[in-house]
Amino acid sequence: MKTIYWQVNPDQPEEDIIQEAARLIKAGELVAFPTETVYGLGADAFSSAAVEKIYQVKNRPPINPLLVHIARFDQVSQLVTEVPPSAQLLVERFWPGPLSLILPASPQVPEIVTAGRSGVGLRMPSHPVALALINAAGPLAAPSANLSGRPSPINAQHVKDDLDGLIAAVLDGGVTGLGIESTVVDLCGPEPRLVRIGGVSQSQLESVLGQKLVMAAEEPSSLPHYRTSARVILADSDGMLEETARKYLSQGKKVAVVYNKLSPEHTIDGVNYFHLNLSSSGSDIYQVLREAERQHIQVLVFAPLPGNADGVTAAVLDRISQAAQE
Repeated sequence: MKTIYWQVNPDQPEEDIIQEAARLIKAGELVAFPTETVYGLGADAFSSAAVEKIYQVKNRPPINPLLVHIARFDQVSQLVTEVPPSAQLLVERFWPGPLSLILPASPQVPEIVTAGRSGVGLRMPSHPVALALINAAGPLAAPSANLSGRPSPINAQHVKDDLDGLIAAVLDGGVTGLGIESTVVDLCGPEPRLVRIGGVSQSQLESVLGQKLVMAAEEPSSLPHYRTSARVILADSDGMLEETARKYLSQGKKVAVVYNKLSPEHTIDGVNYFHLNLSSSGSDIYQVLREAERQHIQVLVFAPLPGNADGVTAAVLDRISQAAQE
């Protein structure tokens, strides 16, 4: 398959391109598109055959459900049976935006979308390209547009690196603004549960809900997350950082160190350096991971990171921790 790449205006996407992309989706094909978080890989949410292609192309474990992206509030009733008061509060505050809500699924939602569960995750993105595409094509089942287990894509090149020749088209709207996935909250039970931290902070959610959020139990997955060819190591001190870098250099490995604003910069001959901005968007972490791989880095050592954080910084720390898991 030859993948089509369309350059689109991220603020005012060209109508003819959007309509052509929507035509592909309605024909059961997969189209990658930008959101404010990361690039998504969209399929018709009501077509089991189209959604099955997502799992096949990404090599995604079938036990992992998909989020469904919508563009209008009237699409919610097609997908869920109930919108509890807690969901209404969060929707009014954070939609459109980087928050996904798991709600009781309508019988119309194919089982493959929910991975056999009773709830379906919904999100209304704020990116103009995403909204235009969903308005033209209907609700989209859309995980991140990468191979499962890889760092999430924040630009069209990242999508191309993973999925070129495997999907019908990519809408290239430039670099995503937030650069970290959405926060996911499960509202199917008696109490809201935080499934994934992302673009909306835990403190923001708790402020709106007026209660503390319980972290959902980690669910099994057959694949690790945010992996590249480099081994990722978290140094808990500056001494460990230097010792680790020198150790792998002595073994002939290509080593890079990732600094942040809290860590003093060392100069070690033979080491590559990246800087991670913890206070801006989350896109730095995925750019660092993919750039390290592009440079054939074998060992990526992160300088000491803050112990506590909120908002996007907390989400970035979570992704680094997952990338470092053996």
